[in-house]
Amino acid sequence: MASSADRPAIDLDDPNVSAEVAKKRRLMELAKRRDGTGSRRGNSPAPGNHVVKKWVVLDLGNRPSRATYDPWSAGDDHRISFTGLGPDGAGSRDLTLRQIKAVAGGDWVRMPPCDWHCVTGWSTLGLCFRGVPFSAVVDALSKDDDGKENDPAFAPRPGWRRIYQRSADGYDTTVQRRDVHDGFLAVVHGESGEMLREEHGGPRLVFPSLYGWKSAKFLKEVVFLATDDDAPGARRGFWEKLGCHPRGRWAEEQRWAPGTSAVVWNALAGMTDLYRVVGGVWVWERVMVHGGRVLGAIASTWETVRGWWRVRGGRVGVKAE
Repeated sequence: MASSADRPAIDLDDPNVSAEVAKKRRLMELAKRRDGTGSRRGNSPAPGNHVVKKWVVLDLGNRPSRATYDPWSAGDDHRISFTGLGPDGAGSRDLTLRQIKAVAGGDWVRMPPCDWHCVTGWSTLGLCFRGVPFSAVVDALSKDDDGKENDPAFAPRPGWRRIYQRSADGYDTTVQRRDVHDGFLAVVHGESGEMLREEHGGPRLVFPSLYGWKSAKFLKEVVFLATDDDAPGARRGFWEKLGCHPRGRWAEEQRWAPGTSAVVWNALAGMTDLYRVVGGVWVWERVMVHGGRVLGAIASTWETVRGWWRVRGGRVGVKAE
């Protein structure tokens, strides 16, 4: 058996070694902040993020008309569409908030406080919501209006791999099945008893282990998909098409997909953070809000042009879902 003197020494000044040590320390800290159920207490930003006091409002700047999307007036009669149901995935069903609430016992449940981590570099800590776990939403799909009888024709397709969220403002995003375990439908914000305000998009799915872009505001439809992110023709979301990571776990710093897009987006994130350093949080927040809307508009226009070009050139991709 070799003595300790014969073993090679570890160079702690080696960049690769120090990076691994830092990573292990971050994971240890994350483990310390987990309670017995595996949920996180709201007390720290995501790695690389800084804390802001309020929940920053970010969207595409194209909020849907109240004439076409108004859960605030509809209340419990507000409907969310679900597709990709049944044995062959061809089924669909609309659920009202009342039907979803019935499965949870007739009232919205207080969810564990969670932190909101934005991919652009900020975190809001300890947000409180009331709603129902995502698992309860899935259960509600196969039950009748009284929340009793099960109908497999309306259960999610067998072996579904992802969910695709589509919003009334044109936004969309996907979440992998393995990442929905801590997800919930957030309907009420805080202790006010009022539905999430328009600036925060009304009822929406929230996934505490993922960056905030994976939670679609103005949620209109949820599709259960049979394909993985990397499958040919697989459906992708708005920011995923533009270089964001397909999975988006904040603890793993999965901000951008590997490759050139990661370099570009990291550079843009660094540039916007300069506004916070030089001008303070007030200036930075306004740059983020208005700059994000401009970037979203540019991205939307680019996607429209790409779609037109594919059609014109006869290169229309076939969706696998």
